Amino acid sequence: MTRILMTFFLALGFVLVSTGPVAYGQEQSSEAEATKVKAEVIKRLSRKKERVKIKLRSGSQLKGRITQTGDNSFTVTDEKTGNRTDVGYADVLKLQGRGMSTGKKILIASAIGVGVLVTVAIIAIRNFDPFKNGVVIR
Repeated sequence: MTRILMTFFLALGFVLVSTGPVAYGQEQSSEAEATKVKAEVIKRLSRKKERVKIKLRSGSQLKGRITQTGDNSFTVTDEKTGNRTDVGYADVLKLQGRGMSTGKKILIASAIGVGVLVTVAIIAIRNFDPFKNGVVIR
């Protein structure tokens, strides 16, 4: 019986020892993510692209404009109600701009251009008749 208990506790010890560094690494990655979020907020504010959609670690979402930044948090103002919400950089899971990105706009315009070009080519090929007046040999 003591052999079974000793084996169980030894296996439990191996499992707990191996998860220690993983938990420590997650704390460091959240600090790194917070600095990335802070850089993104500052970049958006300086480029006058304040409209954002934020997903928080708690599962809730915020939409609005970034109005102020600080050392540990930034302020988001809801456009409809005017309510201000202070959000910590570490609380942000995902920060993205609202509306279509420039890449999507370029892709849509390119698809429309290719569609028009293909339509014109099909119409030109259908109406092209090199022997309209017949073949003349001289």
